[in-house]
Amino acid sequence: MNIIITGRGVEVTEAIKAKVHDMLEKHEKLLEKANKIEVEVKQNMSHGGVKNDLSVEIIVTMLKVFIRVEESGNDVYAIIDEMDPILRRRLVRFRDRIKEWERDKSWKIIERKRLEEEIENMKEDRYADQSFVPPTITRYKQFRQNSPMHVAEAIERMELLGHEAFLFKNIETNKYSVVYQRRDGTYGLIEPKEG
Repeated sequence: MNIIITGRGVEVTEAIKAKVHDMLEKHEKLLEKANKIEVEVKQNMSHGGVKNDLSVEIIVTMLKVFIRVEESGNDVYAIIDEMDPILRRRLVRFRDRIKEWERDKSWKIIERKRLEEEIENMKEDRYADQSFVPPTITRYKQFRQNSPMHVAEAIERMELLGHEAFLFKNIETNKYSVVYQRRDGTYGLIEPKEG
């Protein structure tokens, strides 16, 4: 397993590297299919010296999937501790779902059955964790295939709609893309990669 630990605006000490390796070793069995794990410790320059000025991002590259966890705080070691259960939960979810994704059954049917079973089990279990809510798709939307537009126009439309993300056909690439607003107020663009 290839583990790359880098720092941006922060020196990555041997103690930080050891802490990351300790956390990843706990999930060694879940990480068997990982091709690469990238860990970036960074200081948010715009937040320098204030609350949540440090962040840690972990990207696990599996066969066809990226698993990403990012947390912010004041202490790198505390951030890594916070990330541990989140990473585990996402790795377990990947392990449990990968077999179903590779089958011929529609994911909608699989998710609906799983959701019905989970809700029924929760009703039966009087001591179920009340903070757990199974993920559900509560709304389906369709959109008209608009004429292609520039990224700037897509951002304008997204802001006019008051949404955090917007799907559009990019005039420059002639591919469907998603523009989204990031936590720090900047924008991101997701496009399909060929090959």
